[in-house]
Amino acid sequence: MAYRFVLKISSLLFLIAGLAILAYTTWQKDYKITAFLVIFTLLGCIGMVLSMIHKSIRNFYELFTSIEMDDFSQNFRFQNTLPIHLQKSLQDVFQKFQKIRLEKEAQYLYLQSVIQHIPVGIFSVCPESKVDFYNTKLLSILRCSPFKKLDDLPECYASLITIIQQEKATKQLVRLLVEEEVLELVITVSKIQISGKNYTIVALQDFQAELEEKEMDAWQNLTRILTHEIINSVTPIVSLASTISENLKESPDDIEDSKQAIEVIEKRSKNLIHFVQEFRAFTKLPTPKPQNIILKEVFERLHTLISKELEEKNIHFICKIHPEGLLLYTDLMMLEQILINLLKNAIQAVLPKDDRCIVMDAHTDHLGKVIIRVQDNGVGISDDAKKSIFIPFFTTKKTGSGIGLSLSRQMMRVQGGTISVHSVLSEGSTFTLRFS
Repeated sequence: MAYRFVLKISSLLFLIAGLAILAYTTWQKDYKITAFLVIFTLLGCIGMVLSMIHKSIRNFYELFTSIEMDDFSQNFRFQNTLPIHLQKSLQDVFQKFQKIRLEKEAQYLYLQSVIQHIPVGIFSVCPESKVDFYNTKLLSILRCSPFKKLDDLPECYASLITIIQQEKATKQLVRLLVEEEVLELVITVSKIQISGKNYTIVALQDFQAELEEKEMDAWQNLTRILTHEIINSVTPIVSLASTISENLKESPDDIEDSKQAIEVIEKRSKNLIHFVQEFRAFTKLPTPKPQNIILKEVFERLHTLISKELEEKNIHFICKIHPEGLLLYTDLMMLEQILINLLKNAIQAVLPKDDRCIVMDAHTDHLGKVIIRVQDNGVGISDDAKKSIFIPFFTTKKTGSGIGLSLSRQMMRVQGGTISVHSVLSEGSTFTLRFS
């Protein structure tokens, strides 16, 4: 195959040599016009050879530049400026590079997809504290905006940065105070070296959220068993007590005390069934039916609902929504039930105070997530009570089932949201609903 290219080049060289000799001969014999024509033809042949050389050099330059810049989007054709077999070999080499590049890109996209679906926040730190990559779960856990360097993180993450910058690998629990909420995170730091460069791989797991989820599952199972066993035991008692009561009514000679005792048993049994049925709702929440909700309308309805009680108890109530037309995609019935529970708790919390105030606020954070807060200036919650207020049946009130806050947390969880509390004794409490 190469002989054709060699023949072409050889023919051009012989032609150039022949034309040079002919030009010299005609010029010596004083055939000026013929000599000029031959010279122009000679220059054309030389130009053709130089053009072939130039095209070959340009194609080689573009080929090697593409390889150097890792750009394999072009297709190179040497336009017969090289032997056919050499052209084909170069094309095969370039296509091989293209294939390797595409395979690497496909593998990179696959790994990126895997990282994004990991339920753990993960990111890599290059030298000089530059962040190489991170997944969206990380931003959700840290509740921060995208960042390119560790120094871009707010001051509240200082202890986290200190752990990451340590020279040794570690795994430990870290507590951060972010937006008045305590985050308990398990951090795992690994050190690796690639191509002479040191990298730090960091994994973050929301320890508190995982713990709450397991705790909630345990309480649901316990409640389900209790309700099943109690109802199965109490129902026959109610039926039997009702039958005996009817018999006693028909037989006036029977002892009156026995009749009264049986009536008490019947009444208490019915109350017990009603009590257990309320707890059954905790384990049988309906499937959420989310819809776009205008929060201003929800706040207005709730204000109307409790306005009489607020007036009677001299409580100042403030509603804040920013922006005014803020929308929330969630289950309306669940949202209203959660807010009613929080407002009722807030009303009871401020009663011992003279200057009573409750604030219900809705806005979006820097990630565009909707945040609703119910704040009061009441008596506050002790540190010990804060650890247990979301546990079913726990209550600090003399009258209360202890189901409201635990039910509220479950309703938030089934919609992918969270509920948290920040409280200071004698200063008040703030309950925060964070929607995904």
